[in-house]
Amino acid sequence: MNQELRVDPAHGATGHPGTTRSARRAVLARCRSRARVVERGADLLAEGGEAPGALWVLSGRIELRKTLADGRSVLFDMLFPVDVVHPAAVDMRSSEFEATAAETSRVALLSRDACARVERAGDGVGDLVGRLTAAGRARRSERLLRVVQGRGEERLAFLLLELALRTDARSVLAERPCRLRLPQRAMGEMVGLSTVHVCRVMTRLAERGVLRAERGGVELRDVAALAALAHAEPAALAGAILA
Repeated sequence: MNQELRVDPAHGATGHPGTTRSARRAVLARCRSRARVVERGADLLAEGGEAPGALWVLSGRIELRKTLADGRSVLFDMLFPVDVVHPAAVDMRSSEFEATAAETSRVALLSRDACARVERAGDGVGDLVGRLTAAGRARRSERLLRVVQGRGEERLAFLLLELALRTDARSVLAERPCRLRLPQRAMGEMVGLSTVHVCRVMTRLAERGVLRAERGGVELRDVAALAALAHAEPAALAGAILA
């Protein structure tokens, strides 16, 4: 599902209430004026390289990775429309991670000056950027909590629930089946599990009717059961991690 940043008459640019029409229009104008299409595998940011003020995703899927001391590159987060991330490290010049397009995507790389102008704007866009940034911190904190404390099944269930909320919140909150395009390798990296362990967990969940593995992804069939395994209430989690 290659989503596109758009204005919804009843919701904000993030697909949720709380953003004014003028702010939504301004978001679209600012992003589209600076957007470019990148192909799958394109490197957008290099860890330690020069950092822009922000990376804003309009469509597609962007992987964020960090390199360990032994040289391994580990996927720690995924960006979807309309996620925004500020990549600057503590020196405020270099990027603290690398960003790569996982599929053909449309992104906007905003300079620091452009970000400052957005924050000063009086049309609600600055507030929206702030909420999107806070949402990113919140989802990583929630996921980290499960990685530190949860068993493999809980970790994977939480990740699937989180990603489903971020890509198809309406279906999740209505407890309707939904699909995620994400390979098992990526699932494992994001929650600290091997691909073999992910495969075993998914097999168990498939036998219980919670999900069905598909090529390059998964269909979530029983959202309520998945949420129970994740020890998370979908509406409360949505309120915590979605802007």
